[in-house]
Amino acid sequence: MASTPHFRIGTRGSDLAQWQARHVRDLIQSKGGSCEIIILSTQGDREQVQAFEKLEGKGFFTKEIEQALLENKVDLAVHSHKDLETIQPEGLTIAAVPQRANPTDVLLIHPDAHALRPWLPLPKNAKVGTSSVRRRDQLLLLRPDLDIQALRGNVPTRIERLRKKNYDAIVLASAGIERLELDLGDLIQVELNPRWFVPAPAQGALALQMRSKDPQLGWLQALSNEEAEGNIEMERSVLRALEGGCQLPFGAHHSPGENGLRCFLQSSLGPLRVVAKDSLSALERLANPSSQRILITRTPRGSDVLKRLAQATTSTLIEWPVARPKPSETDLEPMWNGASPNWVWLGSPGAVSMALPWLHDHPNARIAVPGSGTASALPIALQARIGHCGTGDPKAAWRSFAQSLGTDDHVAIPHSSHSLKRWTETPCAAHLHSWVHYELEAASETPPDFDVVCFTSPSNVELWTWPPPSKIVAIGKTTSRSLTQKGWSHIVASQPDAFGLWEAIAEA
Repeated sequence: MASTPHFRIGTRGSDLAQWQARHVRDLIQSKGGSCEIIILSTQGDREQVQAFEKLEGKGFFTKEIEQALLENKVDLAVHSHKDLETIQPEGLTIAAVPQRANPTDVLLIHPDAHALRPWLPLPKNAKVGTSSVRRRDQLLLLRPDLDIQALRGNVPTRIERLRKKNYDAIVLASAGIERLELDLGDLIQVELNPRWFVPAPAQGALALQMRSKDPQLGWLQALSNEEAEGNIEMERSVLRALEGGCQLPFGAHHSPGENGLRCFLQSSLGPLRVVAKDSLSALERLANPSSQRILITRTPRGSDVLKRLAQATTSTLIEWPVARPKPSETDLEPMWNGASPNWVWLGSPGAVSMALPWLHDHPNARIAVPGSGTASALPIALQARIGHCGTGDPKAAWRSFAQSLGTDDHVAIPHSSHSLKRWTETPCAAHLHSWVHYELEAASETPPDFDVVCFTSPSNVELWTWPPPSKIVAIGKTTSRSLTQKGWSHIVASQPDAFGLWEAIAEA
């Protein structure tokens, strides 16, 4: 082998593909090698209209480049790793995986279509563009009302279609946007947390593909990043076992730590979501989902994320509130002294259910809620009035809301006699008007049969008068403290939302 290896790099012609090829060229040159870049056309580049699932075959962005490798027309192919089939063609191998970029997806929103709603800041029936069945099915898991439309073309083309209002929003890989350093100041960017929107296996990573007998193979392997290789192998090994390609509605994301592998698979019954310590455990849970009777101590609501997750495992979600709200006998709304409320803070789904008449009597009051769970409890018509929606942590949500208020704001806070009164913990410039709007009483009937109980508030724990359940999940730290005071063993959800609860249920 020559002391200064030379590589003919084969790549697609899109802006992103050429950036990736130049990035690898620079890595090679930094190690003392030399390169030339050869642009090749692929089926995916030529066919820009049809959605991927309607195209025949596989490897829409890779086949022609792999053929050029096999025919010795190029020495090295630079691919987006997620585009590759999980089994390499005979005679080819992945020589190196450089350091991985941001693996997440990002929702780009036209400013005219931005609206605070549960999970995604989009109005009802918003038109969202994506070419990925994985993204489509996870969007519909979060928001079944969305109108998902096919979106093809390179990254700048897709963004330009959004600017022209062909779509209200589009979903792209964060890595592509970051690599191209695009000016997106006129659009709204929302990074989709991989905890609840699982990326494609190997998203954000590059694959450097060579002929398996190329004498320069060993030299190139020095460009590999060990951590990236390990995470990607964990993710793609599940995809390989499922015998799926890039058109399987499947996502996988691995990060260091126990149970660091999250997977999403759209099954015939619905969206399967699992967390596992490794690929074998993930495959077992995907193939044999546990069916349970899950009692959750909340007021019944319409279809939501937790119900859709349970449906895919044939589990039964039993909504059975231990603490039942009833109007307060001393419901004395404070005097407004000539002012009128321009905000109302609703700290729980129970507060939502009891405040509905008040909300109808005060149509100009904007609504603030701790997170998507409380927002989802609002009737669709009232969700248009959400002006502040936290990330699910009630304490942090109130703090961020309070900091956004000014001295001219008046906030109504109807609450229960069991409220933790978080609004007293953070200085706030606004005028706060709180009053006991409803009471809580314990359910009188015996709970339905269940396998696991999810307690959603300390009051539900306090009012539970039956024997302690054998499997218990707490929605958050304050609920956990109430369970600990009773001496009841339990698991605490990693986050106080549907996905945190679902993962804790599986662990229980």
